[in-house]
Amino acid sequence: MDLQLQDIILPMLMIVMTVSCIWQLYTPRISSAGIICAIASLLFFVMNIYNGDMEALAIILFIGGILLVILELFIIGAIIGIIGIICIIISFLLVGDNMMMMTLFVSICLIVALIEWVIIVKFFKKRVPLLQQVVLHDSTNKEAGYTSHDDRSYLVGQVAVCLTDLRPSGIIVHNDKRIDAVSEGAFIKKDTSVKITEVEGTRVVVKTL
Repeated sequence: MDLQLQDIILPMLMIVMTVSCIWQLYTPRISSAGIICAIASLLFFVMNIYNGDMEALAIILFIGGILLVILELFIIGAIIGIIGIICIIISFLLVGDNMMMMTLFVSICLIVALIEWVIIVKFFKKRVPLLQQVVLHDSTNKEAGYTSHDDRSYLVGQVAVCLTDLRPSGIIVHNDKRIDAVSEGAFIKKDTSVKITEVEGTRVVVKTL
């Protein structure tokens, strides 16, 4: 293949691979972007193998990098994904005998990838579907029905009996259930009926009737 033509086609294929791969990443299922990425990748490697510019190490690094990036989607952390991306970049740099030119091509692809990522996330508000399936996104706040302790807010206004003296802390009994409580400040004797005035977390405040 003519050198000048190859210098045009290779970076175009790399850009197509980059754009379609990122778009596929933000698509729920295999789409035309994934198919285009696969075809562009195949053409890229076939062209370089045909021209004798593709080393076995480059192929191994590329395939290994892809597998690591996919694996990263299922494992918390970013180390594996970063290693995978580095492997892919190195595999591209090993293509051909002009390291400077391939470095330029890779740099262009990284810039294009960054721009596309910003557009997808910032303007299209897309998220990686697979991550949404394996990562918990549900809110664990009170409004969502989650509490870090037993919700005792229903006790406010209820009447209980002191099982022990409150000095000012002690134990009260409500519906045969022992509850740690604290008085509003005054000493309260055992067997005194009290009213629960405040519940804040595990802290229960009472006062005499």
